[in-house]
Amino acid sequence: MAFRLEKLLYLRAKEEESLKSELSRIRTEIRKVEEEIDSVENSKKQIEMQLRAGTQSGTQVAFFIYLIKMYNEHIGNLKLRLSELRLLEEKTLQMYLEKRTERRSFEKLKERYIRSQMIENDRKERIVIDEVALQKYIRNTSGT
Repeated sequence: MAFRLEKLLYLRAKEEESLKSELSRIRTEIRKVEEEIDSVENSKKQIEMQLRAGTQSGTQVAFFIYLIKMYNEHIGNLKLRLSELRLLEEKTLQMYLEKRTERRSFEKLKERYIRSQMIENDRKERIVIDEVALQKYIRNTSGT
C-alpha cells in the first residue's frame, strides 16, 4: 500500500521551492536597492565636495544645492523601498520556514509509514517461512 499523504508531501515541497525562489528574488532586489543607495550617496558626496571647493558661481551653487536636495529625496525613497523589501523578506522567510517544517513532518510520517510497512512485510514473511518449515518438518516426521 502506497503512502496516502504523498500528494500533500509533493505539494508542500513545491510550495517550499516556490517560496525559496521568491525569497531569492527579494534578496536580489534588496541588494540592487542597497547598491543604488550607495551609488546615489557617492554621487551626492561628489556634489558636496564640489560645493565645498567654492569655485562655483551663484547659479551653480544653487543648482548643486538643488541636486543635493534631490539626492536626499531619492535616498529617502530608496530607503523606504528597502525597508518594505526587508519586511517582505521577513514575511516570506517565515512562510518558507513554516512550509519547510510541514514538509519535514510529512517526510517523517512517510519514513515511519515505510518502516512500519517493512516491519509488517517482514512479519508476514516470517509467518510464511515458519509455515513452510513446519510443513516440511511434518512431512519429514510422518514419512519416517
